[in-house]
This record gives sequence, C-alpha cells and structure tokens, in this order.
Amino acid sequence: MDGENPDLKAMHRDLIALVRRLEESVDSAPTAAAIGALSDQIVEVNARVTATGRLLLAAQTEEISRHACAVSAAIPGIEDEIEDLRRYERVVRSIATVLDVADEAIRVATMVCR
Repeated sequence: MDGENPDLKAMHRDLIALVRRLEESVDSAPTAAAIGALSDQIVEVNARVTATGRLLLAAQTEEISRHACAVSAAIPGIEDEIEDLRRYERVVRSIATVLDVADEAIRVATMVCR
C-alpha cells in the first residue's frame, strides 16, 4: 500500500467537517428534541470518522472511490439543510442516508485491507 487512499482521506476530512458543523448547530437548535437529535447524529458521524481513519491506507479501488465520493458529494446538501433546524428531522434522514453510503465505503475498504 502506497500512502493514504485519497478518496477515503477526502471522505474522512468531510465527515470531520460535518461533525464540526453539527456541533455548531446545537447552539441554534430550536428545541430540546432538535438538540438531542443533533447530538445523536454527532455520535453516529464520529463513529464513521473513526472507522474511516483506521482505513486511510486501504488500496484504492473503483468501488471505494464511488462510495467515498458519494459521501463527500452529499455533505454540502446536509450542511445547507442544517441552516433550517426547524426541520431537523429532514437533516437526520439526510445524515442517515449519507452514513449508509459511508458504511458501504468502510465495508469495502475493510475487505481490501484483509
């Protein structure tokens, strides 16, 4: 393995940025339920940050690239949705969708590392 996988590195960076954005959004959350939901999402995204960080040296494959790039491409849309926290359920659904794709990238990268 020659260095870090650039697609996983980008996904890792983007997930870290999403955690920061979610942490910042807690201050402007309109309700206790929104704060709880955002806090839960921070935990979930952080779990993917950790899992991705462990796999940064995975060999680059087309499948990993496809999933990792899909995660990175979807995050700006989530950040836009965070602006309207009155609809935090939508943010939670969007994050769950992105995390499903991140999980697939992590699964494939884990198989490549074996």
